[in-house]
Parts: sequence; C-alpha cells; structure tokens
Amino acid sequence: MPPKKTSGQVVISLENIDAYRGFIVTWFADAATTYLINQRLDRNIKESLSDLCAQAKNYVESLKEADKERACSRIPLPLTGNDIKTKSLYDVCKCPDLICNENPSSMSLQPALSLEFIEYIKTFNPQITQKFLKREVIKIEDRLHGLAVIGADITHTYTVRRGVEQEWGYTFIEVPNPGAIDYRKLSGMIKTVVRSVLNNEGSRASVLVGVASVLVLIYGRNLYENVQRSPINLEFLRLSMRKGGNKAMVKAFEILSPSGIALDISRMGLASPLYSMFSNYPKNSGPARNFVEDLARAIIVYNSLKTTEEIYKALRSLTSENIRNDLHRNYGDTWRDIFDKLLQVRV
Repeated sequence: MPPKKTSGQVVISLENIDAYRGFIVTWFADAATTYLINQRLDRNIKESLSDLCAQAKNYVESLKEADKERACSRIPLPLTGNDIKTKSLYDVCKCPDLICNENPSSMSLQPALSLEFIEYIKTFNPQITQKFLKREVIKIEDRLHGLAVIGADITHTYTVRRGVEQEWGYTFIEVPNPGAIDYRKLSGMIKTVVRSVLNNEGSRASVLVGVASVLVLIYGRNLYENVQRSPINLEFLRLSMRKGGNKAMVKAFEILSPSGIALDISRMGLASPLYSMFSNYPKNSGPARNFVEDLARAIIVYNSLKTTEEIYKALRSLTSENIRNDLHRNYGDTWRDIFDKLLQVRV
C-alpha cells in the first residue's frame, strides 16, 4: 500500500499525482515516464510499473555503457549545502531500486526538487497554523523521487557559467501521443539543437526554428494531423546558483510553441538544412552566425506575417563570397548539401 498522509503532512505519491501537477518534482517525473515508456505521468502509471522498472534499469545500463567511470557519479541537479548531506539520493544509478520498490515508503521532499517552496511553510492541516520546515511537512513516495531524478538526467540539456552565476537548463518536449513516434529520437535531436544553440550564446529564435525543424523530420507527413489534434510545446526549466552560494533558484520556466513554425518549414522544404545548421550552431561570432540568426528571424517573421521578404533577403546574402566561405569553415563538407537545399526553398 502507498504511504498515507500523516497529521499536518502531505505525501506526494503515485496515488494522488494528479493533484500535484506543475511542481518541479512532478515535471521531472513526467519527463521520465514519457521518455522511458511513452506514457504521461498520471495515476494510471501504476499499471505500467513493471515496464517502467525495466526501462529505468535499461536507461542506467546505457549510461554505464557510454561512460562507465562517471555514470554513477553524475548529479543532474544543482545541489545546495543541505543537499550535500543527502547527495546519494541524487545518484541516477540508484533510481531503479526506488522505482522498482514494491513496498514504497516516503521521504522528505529534497531541497533540489522543491525550489518553488520557501523554507518555512504552514502544514496542510488547516487547524495547525504554526510554520514548519518544508521537509517536515512535504513528503514524497520514494518511487516518485527516483523517477524525478532520472527525469532530471533525461531533460538536462546544458550547464553554463555566465560570470558569477551557473545555469542548468532542462528541456521537455510535450507531444499529444508520444507512443506514435520515436519519442527518444525526438527528445535527443531537440536536446542537440538546444544545447548547441544556447552553449554558443545563440538566440531563442534559433532554438525555436531548430526545434521546429526536428518536428518536421520526425513527424513527416503526419505533422499536420498531430498538430491539429494538440499543439506541441517545448518546455524549458532553468535553474541557477551563484558561485560560492548556497541557494539554488528557479530562474525561469518557459513554454515555446514550435507547431506553426514547423508547418511553415515543412511547406518550404527546409527541415533538413535547418537542422544541420542549428544542431551545429557556429561557435564564434561572424558572418556564418549572422546568417543563421537572420534566417531564423526571417522564418519567424514569415510565420507571423506570411511575408517572404525577410526570407529572400537572408538567402540573397549567400551571394556574398565572405559569408559562403565562413559557412564552409563552420560546416565543412556538409555545407554544399546545406547550400543546395536552401536554394530549393518553396515559398
């Protein structure tokens, strides 16, 4: 039986998960179930626990095969001083043991997974007005904790330092029917685009257009049907911590909708060259980066206003030998194929 709510406390569990959507911990857990078994997180997930258990083990084994030395020391979340005391709870390799537990227990909701709560809160019992530490009030089922940590590892896309601040970025692509496509491939290609663009200080416009190109490549002719059924959203969670600090913060939670742009890219026949450019975003400023950014903005303008002027303006810049040479330096042998496909645009 799942753990029960005790006096003045609440336990977030698979039994009552629908009531706690939107929290960081459930957002990560939702990403885990979607990626591992193509199923969104709700109370019906209990019927798929055996499959979820097996896929969690397979995920950890794949990490070990890719990097045996560091697989079990990777921490996908920013840890504060309070987290360091329980660092082992964030060990991705131990998560399958929690997820596969047939006799679940509860634990305190850990600091790195409860950043939206202040340190002292009132209990969930309205008759008790005294404030308590959040770890005394909010508990979580260990299976759900294991899912959240694996979900953090799955969605962790980049870690960058800007001045005294370090930022952790997480991405989750929300699709209407993850089982209808190769969701893992979709997720991996999107992470490649986001990581490449943001690690090299590209714009949100480039992220959006790059992600939209992935949707076209994965869905193909079924894109319109799926977008009509339900919009496809890219969700960003950004966490940050100052150097030498002891407090992690939620910097932003953003939702981008690339569906309409994806439909335009599909009609223009540009998905392949766009993905090639944005998944390998230029590392240095210069003509190549300027061209990629100009093209991204032109596509967004086209999506909003349905005017082709900006797209033709961006493509006309390819007559410049200086721009073509810099693009060739950045994209090497793939540039000729990218160039040819760009010139076949249909608008």
